[in-house]
Amino acid sequence: MMAAAGMAPRAVALLELNAGHDEVDVTASYGITYDSNLFAQAGGGGDYSQAFALGTQYARRAGVIGVKASLGLTATRFRKFSGEDFNNPALDLTFTKETGRLTGSFGLSAQRESRTDAAANVFASSWNYGSSLRFRYPINSRYYFTSATDFSLSDYLENSALFNLKSYSEALDVFYVYTSKLDLLGGYRIRWGDAEGGSRTVDNALTLGATGGILPKLNGSVRFGYQWRDESGGTEGSFNSLTTSLALTWPLTTRVTFTGAASKDFTTTATDISVNVTAFGVSASLRPTFKLKVVLNAGVDYSISDFLGSRGGGRQDHAWSCNAGLSVPLSSKFSASISYAYSDNHSTIAFSAFARHTTTFNLSARF
Repeated sequence: MMAAAGMAPRAVALLELNAGHDEVDVTASYGITYDSNLFAQAGGGGDYSQAFALGTQYARRAGVIGVKASLGLTATRFRKFSGEDFNNPALDLTFTKETGRLTGSFGLSAQRESRTDAAANVFASSWNYGSSLRFRYPINSRYYFTSATDFSLSDYLENSALFNLKSYSEALDVFYVYTSKLDLLGGYRIRWGDAEGGSRTVDNALTLGATGGILPKLNGSVRFGYQWRDESGGTEGSFNSLTTSLALTWPLTTRVTFTGAASKDFTTTATDISVNVTAFGVSASLRPTFKLKVVLNAGVDYSISDFLGSRGGGRQDHAWSCNAGLSVPLSSKFSASISYAYSDNHSTIAFSAFARHTTTFNLSARF
């Protein structure tokens, strides 16, 4: 398991400076995890790990441009697989403009990540770099448009079987204010991918959707459309598919909230294979009493991964998972959580068929 420290809500200490315009948050957490299949493969070994995370965040909300910066470090040590031990730093910097006709944000990020990769069936470490530019501009009282420009680079470490991945994308959406609570949208996205394995991909997608109050007490965003991928370089191929992005929240009562998510999109694995992934998930959050602030969470997920082209070898994975967790505040500065997750991946490739369960206990503090 990558970082047990990230499994539970973290307590946050807040220091306000400059009449409240500057804020500093500090977090710390310690976790113990058991992962029965660290490498997500048939016969993969399990191990216990300990993780410690320390982070700080600075935010300034004064003037036209807001600034948010965060710096963190996660250190994890395994009992048996000590060769997988890691110290992962993370840095994020975001500038925002929330006033005037043109609003938006610009962000930069860099982090070292260690995680179980179910598509490549390995435990992998990489340096991940990213940038994003977002803006929104109103055309009139009924119409506005948005733009999203993204770049990402994954630089894999100490594993010759994995290939570095680059991605550039541009998305343009036009919104129509249908009611005071619901906006309709239509958009186009183009995405370029470059893998060191030799393949180059170009994805195009046309979508329609809505965001806001979809139905009474059902809020979120829904997007459906059609996409096509052209692949060149190491292999040649053209692939077409529907595409979906859905995220909905339903507050059944003041104490029970359900969330649902669905997606369908092309992706490229670290082994340089195009995959069409369809995923669904439903989760629930329960607060038995607001006075104690105890939170119960549970969820179920299901996905289908079709590995495309000659490199895909006809592989298809059907994976389902379930999880449950409990978060308990111990005091104004400390909280504890425990979580459990089980997943089962059925694959047409015997090596990629596996079951996995993880259990994590976590303590977090603010100071």
